[in-house]
Amino acid sequence: MEMYGSAIVGGLLSSIPVLVGWIVAVVLAAIMLKRGGARAERFLVAGTSLMLSQSLITAFIAVITTWLTFGRDITNVEMASVTGAFGLIRGLIGLAGIICLIYAFWVKFKAGK
Repeated sequence: MEMYGSAIVGGLLSSIPVLVGWIVAVVLAAIMLKRGGARAERFLVAGTSLMLSQSLITAFIAVITTWLTFGRDITNVEMASVTGAFGLIRGLIGLAGIICLIYAFWVKFKAGK
C-alpha cells in the first residue's frame, strides 16, 4: 500500500502548479458568473472546470500505472491498452475544455465590438 501512497503523492506534487492555476481560474470564473455573467462566463466556468478535471486525471495516471505494474500480473500490451484508454479519456476532456474556453473568449470578444 505504501507504493500507491508514494505514487499519489508524487503525481500530485508534480501537478501542483497546474492544479493551483486551474483552481484559481475556476474560482475567478465563478466570481465573474456570480456578478452577472452571461453565456461567455458560463462557458468559461465549464472550460476551466474541465481543464481542472483533466489535470486531476493526469495526476492519478501515475497511480494507475503503478497499480497495473506491481499489483497485477498482466502483459505489457494489456497495460498499454488500459493506460491508453485513460489517456484517451483525459485527452477528450482536455479538448472539450479548450473548446469551451475558446468559445467563451470568442463570445466575449464579439460582444465587445
